[in-house]
Amino acid sequence: MRVEGLNVVVVGGATGGAAAALLLARAGARVTVLEKVERPRAVGAGIAMAENGLAVLESLGLGPAIAAVSVPLSAVRVVDAKGRVLFAPPGADPVVRMMRRSALQSVLLDALEAEPLVECRFGAEVTDVTPDGQVVARIGGRDVRLQADLVVGADGFHSQVRARGGFPARIGGSGITYVRALVGPGLATGVETWTEAGLFGSFPVPDGTYVYASARSPMCRQAADHADLAAFRAAWARVYPPSAPIFDGVRWWGGLLVNRVWTVHCRRWVNGRLVLLGDAAHAMPPNLGQGANSALVDAAVLLDELRRQDDVPSALGAYEARRQPAVRRVANQSARLGRLAELTSPILRGLRDRLVMPVAQRVARESDLSGVLQEAPDALRAIGRA
Repeated sequence: MRVEGLNVVVVGGATGGAAAALLLARAGARVTVLEKVERPRAVGAGIAMAENGLAVLESLGLGPAIAAVSVPLSAVRVVDAKGRVLFAPPGADPVVRMMRRSALQSVLLDALEAEPLVECRFGAEVTDVTPDGQVVARIGGRDVRLQADLVVGADGFHSQVRARGGFPARIGGSGITYVRALVGPGLATGVETWTEAGLFGSFPVPDGTYVYASARSPMCRQAADHADLAAFRAAWARVYPPSAPIFDGVRWWGGLLVNRVWTVHCRRWVNGRLVLLGDAAHAMPPNLGQGANSALVDAAVLLDELRRQDDVPSALGAYEARRQPAVRRVANQSARLGRLAELTSPILRGLRDRLVMPVAQRVARESDLSGVLQEAPDALRAIGRA
């Protein structure tokens, strides 16, 4: 079908929504982006962009802008508290670039503002959607009704499109909480470490260090519950001394982002002219670094199927059939990896390190790990450039 002239409403202006809007507009659609946040630029801590997500951004001509606000990750390693390697991807290291989330958001928002076929409406809270493509949003104190050929729900874990649009979903908590922060430069260990208190990672970003750590152990959880930074620092310093100088860069508890890991499993991603992508459809544990990257792949595949199929309903059905199995596999793998990383029992950790991880390393050598990327990067680049 011809995407040119299609009237599209994208709900959500973060990574997946912005990419979907840009891809569809570059293909000729008229796109309105409804974003609840009035000033959405400075958000989050750090983010790892994998080869699949980078391919989508490159297809939009954003490669140089992304390179300017990111640094390449030189190696991908999981180690124990003594620095012994538990897992390393076989062959060449995966292509990964580290950046601040705010920098990624700024690049995408600048591109949206420069795109003539995109209209951005910030401070727009969606209050209702219907399968025939009608959207009601509260903007500037009044209700505004929009009618679209296609409504893309890219409004994250708390999606109003999912809640209002008739999408049955199972939402669950993993019981795992992570804290994240940005601190000064030159402090990164450059590895993810699995310890008796859970996982700890620190990686360079431009002019800083991105750090994340589990709050799963009793001492860390108690410190997090009481917003006690000194106790949290002490708990981590005891089990993993390299964390001490990194957490010294955090001056107050409010300098940490505390995130409980939630998951979303939707039975369907399509209802009439409504379609979900990103966390609205499949929020997953962060352990494979595929949350935002999967949202970017969603956006590219959605455009690809709109071009391939004869009409919007057929395209949305093909998108759902193509994306659901791939995302489900990655989400399940990420959840399993998260459970392994968070083992606190000395016996279970010993079994993991001596038995499970060597088997995982051997399987990785003997199999193709491209399933984590879900779509071939070259194919993703071609979609956006077509």
